[in-house]
Amino acid sequence: MKQRKLAAILITLATFLAIGSYALFSDTTEEGPVRRAVVPSEDPVAPFWVNKEQEVKPDYTPSTAEAQNATPVKVDDAKSDKSQVIEITEDQMVTFSFVESLADFILSRFHPQSTKGTPATLTSAKALNMYYGQELDGFSISGSDIRRSRKAIFDYAFTPTMIRTLYDLYAPVFMAQIVDTASSDEREYKVRENTERRVLSNAEITAMLRLNARKIDQTASIFKAISSDPSITKMAGKYLMAAKAVERANVQLQNAMADDKNTSKASQRLKQAIQQRERIKTEVISLLKPACPGCTEAELFYLAQWSYRRILNGPEENLETFGVAADVLEDMAERFRTQADELN
Repeated sequence: MKQRKLAAILITLATFLAIGSYALFSDTTEEGPVRRAVVPSEDPVAPFWVNKEQEVKPDYTPSTAEAQNATPVKVDDAKSDKSQVIEITEDQMVTFSFVESLADFILSRFHPQSTKGTPATLTSAKALNMYYGQELDGFSISGSDIRRSRKAIFDYAFTPTMIRTLYDLYAPVFMAQIVDTASSDEREYKVRENTERRVLSNAEITAMLRLNARKIDQTASIFKAISSDPSITKMAGKYLMAAKAVERANVQLQNAMADDKNTSKASQRLKQAIQQRERIKTEVISLLKPACPGCTEAELFYLAQWSYRRILNGPEENLETFGVAADVLEDMAERFRTQADELN
């Protein structure tokens, strides 16, 4: 009896399985709903629209865009020192426009080809002093009194501390300025007998840098000699007094001639005054010549007189300033040569 019941159950189950298989796999062409077996996934995931995600809008922002409304992240100071950007603060008296002006000054006096066919520069300490002594280009000053303005500038900038401060502030910027300007800004250059408006080639920039490095080195050598030997500025002061003696003797001679008096004594005084003046000039040049054998006598004597005016009625440290100026000029000359080597 039990065996008959079990057989009936198995037959019924087999019949249901057969009907289900036929409904699932038969290629029926009849229209109507199509049923598929539902196979649950091992790890069910909720659709994207669950929990209000249907309100999310697509983001078309480029992947290269910077983050917007990002919360600033606090960075450890010890780890961020190397990535800090240092801003250059413009000096209140010697402005950044002085750097631009100085680069223009040097480039405007460079000749890619002189009449001899070789590069040449007309930049010199005397040319610089004469130009900026009148133009005061790049200096923040007030008033129209040139002499007072020049004194204010020297009183402010011509000290050991400010020389180093200004140099450290502007030297890298100046190097970038002069090279970039030479290679990208058109200007008129003297090429043999002609004038050409153009930029400089790398070879010409290299020549310009090397020529000016030599000039800078020469000025540095003179400043170093002036700083180490106080007798040079003292002799320059004696020359000025001898020059005034010549002027007085000349006035006396002119007066004697105008009054039809005997001019022999006046002429003799004038002759002696001139001889004394020239002896002092020769001595000044002889003191500086060993420091710069390649410098002209005119340039040596000019800088000796200039140095005397810088220390006249000034603090004792002004003589020390020439030594500091020599140090920064030597460094600048080296920067010029290094930049020339990189362009070569």
